[in-house]
Amino acid sequence: MTRPSSRLLLALAVWTAAAGSAWAEKADRTKPLVVESDNQKAVSVDLAKKTTTLQGNVSVSQGTLLIRADRMEIKEDAAGRYLATAQAGSGRLAVFRQKRDKVEEFIEGQADRIEYDGATERVRLIGNAKLRLLRAGAASDEASASAIVYDQRADTITFEGGTTATGAPGRARLVFVPRESPAEPAASAASGASR
Repeated sequence: MTRPSSRLLLALAVWTAAAGSAWAEKADRTKPLVVESDNQKAVSVDLAKKTTTLQGNVSVSQGTLLIRADRMEIKEDAAGRYLATAQAGSGRLAVFRQKRDKVEEFIEGQADRIEYDGATERVRLIGNAKLRLLRAGAASDEASASAIVYDQRADTITFEGGTTATGAPGRARLVFVPRESPAEPAASAASGASR
């Protein structure tokens, strides 16, 4: 019996993951799930267990959703939903990015490990977790904690401080950037012109 080629395994990985699941931007739900890895020899698909494992600059995308990591495992449940676990390599972080259902708003994060649960529509960032909101391409609100959970369905974010290496309680840190109201720039320009 001949061993399947790396391209076949990669194609099977994409096929196994192709049913998709819900994401923050509603249009993403109808897009195909695309799984890629730079290392074709480090792709394995277990059809019996419905598990795909990839290593080497792995990316998973569906519409505007993007998760990148050094290693990723994707499991399919009986209902066809996916649990993706992305693991960063040494000295690197796994990254997550997705457009929200608001004009010009993206949410992006990074952590040692990122878990996406398609059944609950939650993204969990674990270890050195950072999350930020981009509005019109500019960084806005941001947070850091030991773990951050972004619930896409409820549109909520939960921060967990965890503990430090010494066992002391960790901290969650949030930074809220003031938003300029549409009337403020015009009023500032008018008051400057009248001088």
